Amino acid sequence: MTLPEPKFAMPPPLDETRFIEALTRHQPALEAFCHANLANREDAREVLQATCVKLWQKAGDWDPETEFLPWAFTVARFTVLSHYRDQKRDRLVFDEDVIHAMADDIQETASAFDVRREALAKCLTKLDDHQRGLLHDHYTVSRSLREIAKASGRSLSAVKMTLLRVRQQLSACIERQVRTHS
Repeated sequence: MTLPEPKFAMPPPLDETRFIEALTRHQPALEAFCHANLANREDAREVLQATCVKLWQKAGDWDPETEFLPWAFTVARFTVLSHYRDQKRDRLVFDEDVIHAMADDIQETASAFDVRREALAKCLTKLDDHQRGLLHDHYTVSRSLREIAKASGRSLSAVKMTLLRVRQQLSACIERQVRTHS
C-alpha cells in the first residue's frame, strides 16, 4: 500500500499576507465603526461580517503601499449605507446626509482609537513585570485591590497608590506616543 505524497501549501503571496495582517490588525476599529453606526448589536455584527466579505472580494483593489484603514472604512461606510437603505423599507431611519456626517465622525474616532490602542500596547511593554501583573490582576482577572493587597502582603493604600502611579505613567506614555504619531 502506497501512501499519497503529502501536499504542502504554498505560502500566500506577499500582498495577500499584508492584506490579512492589515485586516486582522484593524478588525477592532472596523467593529467599533459598525457598532457606532448601528444601534442594534446584531445589525452591527451582520454589517461587520458583510464588510469583511466585501474587503476580501476587493482585496485586489487595495494598494499595500497605502493606509489600509481609510480604505476599509470607505467599504464599511458603503456597507452601512446599504444596510440602512435595506432597512428604510421597513421603518424610519436617518437621512443619508446624517449617516454620512455620523460616519465621518465615527471614522475619525475609530482611527484615533486605533492609534491610542497601539500606543497602549507599546507603553505596556515599558512597564516592569510587577506593574503589568498588577494591571492584569485588577483589570483582566477582575481581582479587587483588597485581594491583590492581601496576596502581595502589601497594604491596601500601597496597592492603590501603585495602581494610580502606573495609570498615570501609562497615560503620560500614551499621550507622548500619540503626539509622535501625529
